[in-house]
Amino acid sequence: MAKTTFIKHKTSTKFDVSKKAELPRPRSLWTDIFTKVLTMLLRGYKVDIFTEYELYKKPMRIDIVVINLLEDVVIENTVMKFFKKHNIVEFKGPKDTLNIRAFDRVLSYFYAYLSQKSAMFDESTITFVTVRRPEKLIRVLQKERKYKIIASESQGIYYIDTEGRSTVARIPAMQLVVSSELSAEDAEWIKAVRDDWTLEYGVEILEKIEDTANSHLREVARLLWLANNINWEEGDVGTINTMHPVLRKRLKKMIADYGWEEEARQEGWEKGIEEERRKNAKAMKAEGLDANTIAKITGLTVDDIRRM
Repeated sequence: MAKTTFIKHKTSTKFDVSKKAELPRPRSLWTDIFTKVLTMLLRGYKVDIFTEYELYKKPMRIDIVVINLLEDVVIENTVMKFFKKHNIVEFKGPKDTLNIRAFDRVLSYFYAYLSQKSAMFDESTITFVTVRRPEKLIRVLQKERKYKIIASESQGIYYIDTEGRSTVARIPAMQLVVSSELSAEDAEWIKAVRDDWTLEYGVEILEKIEDTANSHLREVARLLWLANNINWEEGDVGTINTMHPVLRKRLKKMIADYGWEEEARQEGWEKGIEEERRKNAKAMKAEGLDANTIAKITGLTVDDIRRM
């Protein structure tokens, strides 16, 4: 049975984790963080959120986020106001690439989901979220698929449509969110799910949560801080040791107050990320991907991959 997490928002939050999958399959820690961000932003709305949605008993499963609105309401968030009753969200983290193969895979899952749930086509959406702009995918969609990529009024959000509905088959309601381009204030935590924080940005994040009582916000900030902590190892230019003494003292106090410094040591975050990359690389190699492609996706060297 595949590992499935259910997060249900009605009058309370419940977590139901089933047995682990018999065959290990890579899942990005960034997807887990991204799901926590969506869960935090959707608090107060009646929704069901599913990760690794199981379409059938075997073997097909959606390794993305499914969000079902349980009432007829427009989400008051720049990214999620696009949502309808059934919403499939594909998130690509900092080391992942949104390419045409991933795009088509989500489309196939979308139609399988509609069939399994007897969901209405016009009540369903697809949202692709990627940290960086997928230039190659956009070219393929425009030139080969004859799709239109329409910039919305909000920076970083694009709608995917067809050139002519009379001659081209209908496609699902789709939006592409390039998180690094987002500028809307209510999308700042979606934009923050990345691994290239500067130390100054890390300080800014700490300042934003300094006086908050929101435990979900603190948890998201903690995970993101730990994920980016390896960017600021002592001795490197732009790290804590090279900061202005006053700012350095304040930052260290804030980290100590939150207990994050100790958690970073206990969790071995850097080691965890490296292990995640190697696990993903082994799975990709088993699927037949070549070493050069795996190296680009995971950040490992070609030699390391060949030795696996």
